[in-house]
Amino acid sequence: MRIFLGLMIGIAIVFSRRDAWGESPSEIYQRLVIPLIQSSKASSCSECHFQGVKLDDFLTSDPRASFASLRSRGWIDIERPSESKLLEFIAKKPVHSTTIMDQVRNSELEAIGKWIQASVEDPESLNTPLPARNDLKLDDQLIRHGRRDQVLSRFIDVIWSQLERCANCHSPDRNAKQVEKNGETMSWIVPNSPWETLQLLEEWKLVDLEKPMASLLKTKALGLDEHGGGVKFPFDGQTDREWGKFLEDYAVIRRGGYKKSIEIPAFESIRTWRTGLHLRIKELPSLSAGQYAVILMHRIHSGENLDPEPIAIGEGRVSQDGTSWGTSMILLEPTPTVKRNTRSTVAWDTLLSEGRYRLSWIVLESSRSSLQEILAMKPTMQTEIGSLWKSGHSNAKTISFKEFDSLDGEK
Repeated sequence: MRIFLGLMIGIAIVFSRRDAWGESPSEIYQRLVIPLIQSSKASSCSECHFQGVKLDDFLTSDPRASFASLRSRGWIDIERPSESKLLEFIAKKPVHSTTIMDQVRNSELEAIGKWIQASVEDPESLNTPLPARNDLKLDDQLIRHGRRDQVLSRFIDVIWSQLERCANCHSPDRNAKQVEKNGETMSWIVPNSPWETLQLLEEWKLVDLEKPMASLLKTKALGLDEHGGGVKFPFDGQTDREWGKFLEDYAVIRRGGYKKSIEIPAFESIRTWRTGLHLRIKELPSLSAGQYAVILMHRIHSGENLDPEPIAIGEGRVSQDGTSWGTSMILLEPTPTVKRNTRSTVAWDTLLSEGRYRLSWIVLESSRSSLQEILAMKPTMQTEIGSLWKSGHSNAKTISFKEFDSLDGEK
């Protein structure tokens, strides 16, 4: 009787390690999962991650070791295997997915889902010791930094937010004359779609992944390469440095170059949005050509109360003859209520209400100051304007520097 009972228990244990088709977790893994790992096709991971996460980063040739590794990361729920985080990650479908990637995603969900279900019912898989959480090539911070939604968020904050200055010539809803004259490649902005715009910039080689600082997107805006639209922002100014920082960061991610999270650059924490308001100051005193200067714009309320924080800023360099300075104003966004990666446009004119404003003039010895440092500086001259002006380069507001008062009350 004891022999018979022992035999039945042994059969039950063996059967418990097999799925309804009689396969063990290892057999399921070899039949369904290994082909996914060895496939030359991109996995579903690549839809959300530029760098740091591929199937073969956490699924090895050893099914039990892979199961233990995923458990240690909290990616497998042994109580509710169908709700495991790994399956949730795979099931996430980006907005701009494709039919082919849908097929890949479904294959991964079916194969890995079956293997997980069989493994949580397998005592040997469950008893495999859990390793330390250092099995992935990159740390969690770098993996997050390389996610497409994070890249898109930075693109929106740094470059897309500033494209008002480019839209008249490069957005298809505004540039019919430019396209007629120069061809369809003028239209590299995809209206209301920052992600497709970034893809188009890379596809049309306006972003150089090998030499990002030489990207035409940047050099044309600086006037370093032939550009019919002229200089859009000052060389080595705050905007230029942020654009360069994004382009270098994006290129490293696309090349898979990051190794440690300490290599990640720090971006400005203040979110901005380029407006259509152009400002020109003429009749400057004796300033050197190329001198970097900024204007801070504060709202004046009734009772002469001044907003403590500026609502907008403008940066530029003094003209070659030393007599004028010009820029387009940049809105300093209030605390955002919209997720960064879903923001495609900001109605800047709704945030700049009609009324009086104070313009404060600051000349900087160096253009390397951060935005936070600039906002903390004390202005040397100031003036007031009675109302906002119309947007557009042709409607630029021109003010004589003689209208500015020094903080000492001298003209």
